[in-house]
Amino acid sequence: MNTGINDELRDRVFDNAAELFAVLAAPCRIRIVCELCRSERNVGELLMVVGGSQPNLSHHLRALFQAGVVSRRRDGAKVYYRLAQQRVEALCEIFQGLGVAERAADVAGAEAQAGLLEPKEWL
Repeated sequence: MNTGINDELRDRVFDNAAELFAVLAAPCRIRIVCELCRSERNVGELLMVVGGSQPNLSHHLRALFQAGVVSRRRDGAKVYYRLAQQRVEALCEIFQGLGVAERAADVAGAEAQAGLLEPKEWL
């Protein structure tokens, strides 16, 4: 049995996982990804759910796009985002199973309505 090939494959899997976790290290990006697990969204729709400022949201979407986590399509003046990787959908299922996505959305929504969050807090 050739363990060299198995070691290389294992190392590649760990490297890919580390890259994905690095991209998802920002809580705002996890919120975006969890929302995109539900359906494709444009920037305005994501902004209403995720909160923060439009420039900050665009920054996070650009990082997710460059990492290959999300894909985008233009429809007129609007740009729609959707998940580009099934492995990210599996993480969303884990978050939802733990109730993390729902609790985060509820807390973020309540804080935003109360005016407790400033855009810089979403970094």
